[in-house]
Amino acid sequence: MVSSTNPNFKQLRVAVIGGGLGGLSAAVALRRAGHLVEIYERRDFNVEVGASISCAANGTQWLREWEVDIPDMKPVILMKLVMRDWETGRILNQYNLDKYEEEWGNVYNMLHRQDMHATLLKTATSPEGKGTPCIVKIDHICETVDSEAGTVTFKNGVTVKADIIIGADGIRSVVRGQIGVVPDMKSAPQTCYRLNVKKSVVDELGLVKYSYEPAIQFWGGLQGKNGRSKYYKIVMSPCSDGEIVSFYCFMPTELTKHHEEGFTFAEVPVSDVIAGRYDELDPDCVNLLKNSVDRMPWRLYVHQPYDRWFAGNTCILGDAAHPMMPHQSQGACQAIEDAAALGIIFSDKYNFTTDVTAGLAMYQTIRKPRATRVQSASARATENLNERIGFTSLTPHDASLAAAEGKLTINEMNSYKMHNHIATEVDKLGGGMGPTIAVM
Repeated sequence: MVSSTNPNFKQLRVAVIGGGLGGLSAAVALRRAGHLVEIYERRDFNVEVGASISCAANGTQWLREWEVDIPDMKPVILMKLVMRDWETGRILNQYNLDKYEEEWGNVYNMLHRQDMHATLLKTATSPEGKGTPCIVKIDHICETVDSEAGTVTFKNGVTVKADIIIGADGIRSVVRGQIGVVPDMKSAPQTCYRLNVKKSVVDELGLVKYSYEPAIQFWGGLQGKNGRSKYYKIVMSPCSDGEIVSFYCFMPTELTKHHEEGFTFAEVPVSDVIAGRYDELDPDCVNLLKNSVDRMPWRLYVHQPYDRWFAGNTCILGDAAHPMMPHQSQGACQAIEDAAALGIIFSDKYNFTTDVTAGLAMYQTIRKPRATRVQSASARATENLNERIGFTSLTPHDASLAAAEGKLTINEMNSYKMHNHIATEVDKLGGGMGPTIAVM
């Protein structure tokens, strides 16, 4: 039985479809809010791979609020953004984050996907910590969802009933289709390869030391120079206690050999990554790429915003709700914010546990505009790297101009107060118009 000062609070049974970063974040948030959560994953977690994940202050704050053991994620605290020239490696632009924590109250963490996933899974299922430990069930592939009856049927024949169903099943979401949302998407002009270089290899071979300093390095300045496509770009960052240097290598889609999606495909040869005009790249960076491991293709799509995120007792979050290009490094943070909103809305602060559909409508009201804005800004940054958060805020003048032009800024992302936003929107419902703030 959950102890609550709100007599209207009801403990809910929650089914999370998908055990990635977004699904696990939702599980943790709703566990902390006092609910019973089951996570259904289509495959075993031991195949989870990937590269670095950016967790800026707007994501880190929720990990702290949920009492996640962030040091267990082996973070590297980001200290600057560096833009380099493609051929020479010369620094063209730099944004320092040395006062980032002082200004925003949280650090900017760079995390390896595997480390982040393992800690979130541990937090969700551990007997330690607030709330009932979540239950994980693997080998459950979602087939149908009845959002009115509150049931999910899996391909193994199992049907479960829940008070809330959360589709955290990624860019190819089945749950999204089951609530009647049809994606408007097209293949992106870029395809990406994710790969890693071990710090031990960097040291052993005497490769460039800046590769594992606490910075995100961008190669792609002066795009279009010498006829080179603007879709060539490399993003490099350290993670996993600095033991791994992670790369995202972008190139025009038509020049790539691989169009697969996901995290479980066979490693590609380094020649596929170096293909095209990568031989023009700064030689130090080429040497890092040649000594990489875990080289995986990542096909990218541009999605238009969906008209809705929920139906009945079912909602979508993360890539299922707002798949975006990776050029604002906000994909994980936006999924974490989705999870945080659900945790707050269905907490004992409010009465939404007695009207789940109204709660999911509030979730959409809170999250859809902000996530859609980031989604759109990520698409714009595909075409112009200077649209990226950070480079839009190099000086107060730049930040003011960027905000006036509708560009994303660090201030907009990190000064946002979700607790206040939800409280304001609930107040707008008025007495007797829906769930209201409980007397505390």
